[in-house]
Amino acid sequence: MLDNLRGMAVFASVVRHGSFSGAAKELGITTSAVSQQIRSLENDLSVTLLHRSTRKLSLTEAGESLYNAALQMVKAAEQGRDSVIQLKDEVSGSLRIAASAELAQEYLVPALSDWLAEHENLSLNIISRDNLDMIEDRIDVALVLSESAQGTTLKTIKQILVASPKYLSEHGTVDSPKTLASHNMILCSEKPTENIDFKDGSGKQSVRVNARLVTNNQNIALNLAERGYGIVKTNEIHAKALLEAGKLVQILPNHSLPELNLVALTGSKEQVPVKAQKCLEVLQAHFKA
Repeated sequence: MLDNLRGMAVFASVVRHGSFSGAAKELGITTSAVSQQIRSLENDLSVTLLHRSTRKLSLTEAGESLYNAALQMVKAAEQGRDSVIQLKDEVSGSLRIAASAELAQEYLVPALSDWLAEHENLSLNIISRDNLDMIEDRIDVALVLSESAQGTTLKTIKQILVASPKYLSEHGTVDSPKTLASHNMILCSEKPTENIDFKDGSGKQSVRVNARLVTNNQNIALNLAERGYGIVKTNEIHAKALLEAGKLVQILPNHSLPELNLVALTGSKEQVPVKAQKCLEVLQAHFKA
């Protein structure tokens, strides 16, 4: 039974990473040891859990069924560990935080630096990639920019419109929101059209824009804008370095766009682990100060 439990934990890690090597790296064991654990588990259960190919791994029907159980087992083990830590009134273990590179650099690391120095038994794992799953990736806290206020709101972030000096010299300045319709727009979206809402001293207005260049990645959109392909709606954090370097400039600065919320989310809908709760408290205190 103990071997099965160990094998299930290894199996859950393999599925989460999509590879034996990724699981080996997370678990601190060799790839061959991971492979042996999976083979042993399959032999003991007399089923095939994974379809293996040179390109990827995929779950069999039995594998899908076992994976759900394996996730629950790993989650229960982590909750048990966190309960012991709570009894000790001590912050330790591994804290997994999801954040974009820009948010981590601008806010997360400065906010947590002193706290990490005070708790030497606490390790920090910052994950920065798209399509994270709070449960499957075992995220304790996620730092995100959102138009909603769901979660713990830490501060508001301004949205802005930017373009390169090269683009503006070739296509002219933008003197009002309505003139955006005649400019080249770059949309960070899944759709080629968007309504952009503005507010100034005379009230609110909405402008519908169309774009030839569309991407769901903020960094790609900014790179296109830097190269002079058009105007992009972004936020003051993602555009900060390019603005400071003079590679992009803000347009229509007197017209406000809806603000974004910098929000901290927790992965557990049940009891929040002590390390995650303390992290939230530190973040809140940092931004209040």
